[in-house]
Amino acid sequence: MNAPEFISRTPFPLHGMPPSSPPPPPSRSSGLRQAATALASELLPPRLREFVRLIGLPATLRLIERYGGLRIYIPAHPAPDHPLAGLIGFDKLRALSAEYAVDGTGLRFVLPKAQRAFDAIRNERIRTDFSTGKSVRALAAEHRLVERQVARIVADIVF
Repeated sequence: MNAPEFISRTPFPLHGMPPSSPPPPPSRSSGLRQAATALASELLPPRLREFVRLIGLPATLRLIERYGGLRIYIPAHPAPDHPLAGLIGFDKLRALSAEYAVDGTGLRFVLPKAQRAFDAIRNERIRTDFSTGKSVRALAAEHRLVERQVARIVADIVF
């Protein structure tokens, strides 16, 4: 199916500047993995950095995606059927319990949302996809952003 004529296949206009060749595309998986690791140390709140140290970045991100901004309870003596065990694994829940249980009592706290970290990961994905040829319009639709926001995100790699 052909795209309608009014949809541009070129990136956002450069306002009279000659087009430059895009940088060579980085490896998607290794670039995102490096970006996510760097973000864990820079953008995550201190408690979430501790979670990364204890259970790893993928499990921490799953917790944030599911329960970010909500109050959670880490039991002192977790059961294998605990909802967190189903999400991150029983061994990782036990590691959190061993770290945060005090005198046989679990810990209840609000899990940070870490929105800055998720936005940075999303922006890195947008830059990678843009450098491999995806249009601003397609990226905006895929990430549910307005085209102007995507253009701002990719602006540093365009020039």
